[in-house]
Amino acid sequence: AGPATHMPHALATPSAPLKLLAGGGLAQAQVIRRQACLRALLLHALPLATLRPSPGVAASVDPFFDRLRARYILLRPGETTFEAAGMVDSNPINKQAALRGLTEQGREQVRAAAEALAARGVTSPVIFYDNGARASQTADILANSLSVPRRDVEPEFRWLEARGLGALDGTDLQAATEYLHRIDAADVESAAEEAEDGTPSDSVNDVFGRMRNTIAKIETSYGGGDFVIIGGDAAVLSVFAAAACGTDLRDHGRFTLPPGGWYDLRQLVADYKAGRFEEAPLPAPSAEEVTRGREALREMGPRIFSDTAAGSCLCCSCKR
Repeated sequence: AGPATHMPHALATPSAPLKLLAGGGLAQAQVIRRQACLRALLLHALPLATLRPSPGVAASVDPFFDRLRARYILLRPGETTFEAAGMVDSNPINKQAALRGLTEQGREQVRAAAEALAARGVTSPVIFYDNGARASQTADILANSLSVPRRDVEPEFRWLEARGLGALDGTDLQAATEYLHRIDAADVESAAEEAEDGTPSDSVNDVFGRMRNTIAKIETSYGGGDFVIIGGDAAVLSVFAAAACGTDLRDHGRFTLPPGGWYDLRQLVADYKAGRFEEAPLPAPSAEEVTRGREALREMGPRIFSDTAAGSCLCCSCKR
């Protein structure tokens, strides 16, 4: 479904039902009731439509993020095997491979986050997570740590998915991150070059549109309570944070969380508006750590690879 920018004239114009009433009669009254019901259904479904800001325009053009009722905790998955190896891994065809999930350090990061959230009073949340391995494993650890019942752990199959990085898939993670920061700062419609293997090439706006659908569903279906959002990658959460703070989506990189890092969104917005926001420090793995990460992938063997570019080469010379 595309952006819901126009409604049929008879539904969008308040005076339309009044014109029908002027003629009187049962048939006309039935038409009015049908139109009223249809209008209510359309208005109820409107939050699920994708509102996409124009290139370079601040996310505050979408008032939806100014009136969130629920409390949101944004949690980045812990360190993954490909992050430890310093490699981009964004093709959704690979995302459910368990070996592409968390490292032991990543699991410890999530356990530490769960402990910190419990200390903050987040003890009975509903967890929404991307159904890829890294977010699923993160959700499992969090749910077990906080004793969240299975009925309150909700997978998302598309809307919280990691940003597809096209031809950057399988390349050096640090170099790819720097490149994305440059193109994102120029235009929220910018995306990496398309890949021959079909890896999606998503812009910031693509990530924003999908993420908004999940939050709209929560706001419509629940209306309140504590919710932990575990995106498929850091970009899903940084775009959400930027939109909630009302800042330009081109600057979403400022809100990037480290692996296992989290925001209490209400506190983040308050800090940002008061000028107290500080960017979270991000890890900078050494060459030795990256080498160990790539050795770990080699030991996993062909089970971790696919026909995509991700993981197709682990030599140090080409950074793939």
